[in-house]
Amino acid sequence: MEWDYGDDDILMDEMDYEDNIEGMPPEMLNGFTHEDYLNYLADTEVYHHDLKFSEVLDQCVGGTLYDGAMLTLPLLCLCFTVNLCTLIGEDLEVFVHGIAIFSGLICLFQFFHFNMTYVLVLSAIGYLIMVVGHSRFPHSRGVVSATACAVYLILCEVFVVRASDWHQVRGAQMILAMKLISVAFDADQGTVKLPSLLEYTAYLYNVGTVIFGPWISFRDYLNICSSPGLSRGWLWTVIKSTGLAYCCLVTSACFSQWLIPTYYGKWWIAYRDAQSFRMSHYFVCFFSQATLAASGLGWSKTADGHVKWDASVSRPYYIELPRSLVEVVTYWNVPMHHWLKTYVFKTARPLGNFAAVLLTYAASSLLHGLNFQLAAVLLSLGFYSYIEHVLRSKLSRYFDACLPARKCKQNCKHGYKKNNPYVFLANLAFAALAMWHLAYLGLMFDSSPDLEETGYSMRHTLSKWAELGYASHLVAAATYIFYWLI
Repeated sequence: MEWDYGDDDILMDEMDYEDNIEGMPPEMLNGFTHEDYLNYLADTEVYHHDLKFSEVLDQCVGGTLYDGAMLTLPLLCLCFTVNLCTLIGEDLEVFVHGIAIFSGLICLFQFFHFNMTYVLVLSAIGYLIMVVGHSRFPHSRGVVSATACAVYLILCEVFVVRASDWHQVRGAQMILAMKLISVAFDADQGTVKLPSLLEYTAYLYNVGTVIFGPWISFRDYLNICSSPGLSRGWLWTVIKSTGLAYCCLVTSACFSQWLIPTYYGKWWIAYRDAQSFRMSHYFVCFFSQATLAASGLGWSKTADGHVKWDASVSRPYYIELPRSLVEVVTYWNVPMHHWLKTYVFKTARPLGNFAAVLLTYAASSLLHGLNFQLAAVLLSLGFYSYIEHVLRSKLSRYFDACLPARKCKQNCKHGYKKNNPYVFLANLAFAALAMWHLAYLGLMFDSSPDLEETGYSMRHTLSKWAELGYASHLVAAATYIFYWLI
């Protein structure tokens, strides 16, 4: 997933609901904001489901779209400008990289102001390691870069930077650290040569990926100098991704509480809050697809030479209706999953699969920040997915059926295929269990403005899970015991 912006991080402008809210004391109407509106609904037991669809459109959707567009469309325009410059200066790599750097720095200042300094410092450390390591430790630059990034991130978050400032810039730091580490490992393996300072800086600050992501490899970035240009396929990709992003934003901010009322019960509330968080994640993912394509990246060529704009950051279908938690992990953020698999899991695999899985989720937790909530969710998800994988693999062998966590290929050798009624029902039960686990894990990602500014505490996370009796963790433990017994 990638920068996990919350809706309140993005939509900070005030919206006036004075003409739309009835029954509110007149003295409260002056300077009434969107955040005040949501708090008022909660405090007075007037929830979204009491509003008509037209009232939700009028009181929430319009303002949400306006605020989102005011923040994101300038970024999209800068990406488009960079794409045009790559066409004009196709044979001038210095010009192309210079434009990519300049536009990226503009965006960093627009979003983070002087907090962008922390991004600049980390990038300087990374290049220093690359240059010094080229002669001193040419086969260990990846490990050294990963260690340096981890130390820098921990020092900044714990000792140097205010929590609110770090929470604001943490997503960009995560993308930057992934780029630094990946290019260092690639250089160790000889798949890329030592980049020049200009290439390196342009890769890190490229406007199409510097804010929302996604992560792309250094080799993929170099394709910007040979952009296929503007086409109907390119335009459709940008429009479709932007449209889907805003649909997810509106669903998260306006329709989640309206569709699932509070009186439905605590498990429905958990599912609603988790889905609202997932929708805000999809907004970031789809918009990052749009910025990537708009800047002239995220394409490939088929065997017959045709250009495909096929970059995919997230696949919501496989998350909202998952076959397994393994699919959720894979499709939550496809580029980050590839990065973790390539640069963490495969590196740690000699220690054993279970240790490699734990180290992979630990690395993901560190990249997302030293936050108990995120670490608890990611590590829980790691245990859950591992337990599900080994259990379903054993059941698949025992019953000779298509029951693995990953979907079988069409020519698999199982005796009982997916169309068998019993196999279908078993896979459906595992899918329902995965959705239930996701509701539990995502419950604490609520829209609490004070917590979103600084990150969620351990007390907040444990209190949310305690409301549900730690049911998901108990079921996961029981699942592992069942796997061990059979």
